[in-house]
Amino acid sequence: MTDLNVTWFRSKVDWWLGVILVALPLIEIGAFVAALRSGEREGIVAALVGIGIVTAIYALLIIPIRYGLSREELIVRFGVVRSRIRLADILEVYPTHNPLSSPALSLDRLAIRTKAGPFGLSLVSPSQREEFLTELAARADLVREGGRLVRGTSRAGSA
Repeated sequence: MTDLNVTWFRSKVDWWLGVILVALPLIEIGAFVAALRSGEREGIVAALVGIGIVTAIYALLIIPIRYGLSREELIVRFGVVRSRIRLADILEVYPTHNPLSSPALSLDRLAIRTKAGPFGLSLVSPSQREEFLTELAARADLVREGGRLVRGTSRAGSA
């Protein structure tokens, strides 16, 4: 679906993860420079492979991580991957610090539950959390209950 009316939110980045994300490429570049200075062919090749792996991971899975809200979908973009969640399928949104792997650069996350079981859960970490929750509630017809959003009673029977 193409929707020109998408509001995008960037992922929040925890300071410690930001340090790791910056340090990793610098370490690889440092290893490459050290290998060049030593003239060891194997070291140069190994450093180039390391740089290639880090670059591929960043380009394919990390940059950018952002969340878009259209009229009908929550679009979770991480690198070249786009995951889409129909807004009508969202049952509940609640704060969590769940460390499971997800397209989120912070442990200050929102869990988005679409159905029962572990496969009905997505974790996101929008930097503008309140704006994201307000926009999501309005677009998905969700009701605020404290720090969480739930499906309103008018549609609870269809969930």
